[in-house]
Amino acid sequence: MAAIEASRGQPLATVLTALGIRGVGETMALDLASAFGDLDALSKATAEELEKVEGVGPNTSAAVRDWFDRASNRRLLEKLRRAGVWPRASSKSASRAAQMLEGLSFVVTGTLPTLSREDAKSLIQAHGGKVVSSVSRKTSYLVVGESPGSKVDEARKLGVPEVDEAGLQKLIAGRSR
Repeated sequence: MAAIEASRGQPLATVLTALGIRGVGETMALDLASAFGDLDALSKATAEELEKVEGVGPNTSAAVRDWFDRASNRRLLEKLRRAGVWPRASSKSASRAAQMLEGLSFVVTGTLPTLSREDAKSLIQAHGGKVVSSVSRKTSYLVVGESPGSKVDEARKLGVPEVDEAGLQKLIAGRSR
């Protein structure tokens, strides 16, 4: 019973990821949750409204619209609503604008001294940043640990700044930007 009750309190991004919408992974789910706030608003969003969210292109917007337009998925959503599982974006998502890493994207490579890769990802996201898997011109920082992979070479080629774990902590604290 406690586990069932706890499932009712899942954040919107977690539920969106679990729904299995094509093209909607953890990062995209966080972005959609921040942009729309709840399942009602997201389910009614047009393709044009979806494409206003950073990273959502025509393929992803079509996949999201297709998912919400299917009768079987609408029945699933109704079951969730009746069961009391109707998440809204967390207050963390709503207050991201005031956070130190807002608007920045990060790639993590190598082994960090005190954080696992998942912990680093959670830390960055909790402070408004976005974690992506590959380096591009849009990458704000490469977080480099011990034994980094080829991402360091790519970042250097593109001129992406590098920080270590301590540098990431300084960014979060607002000492450098």
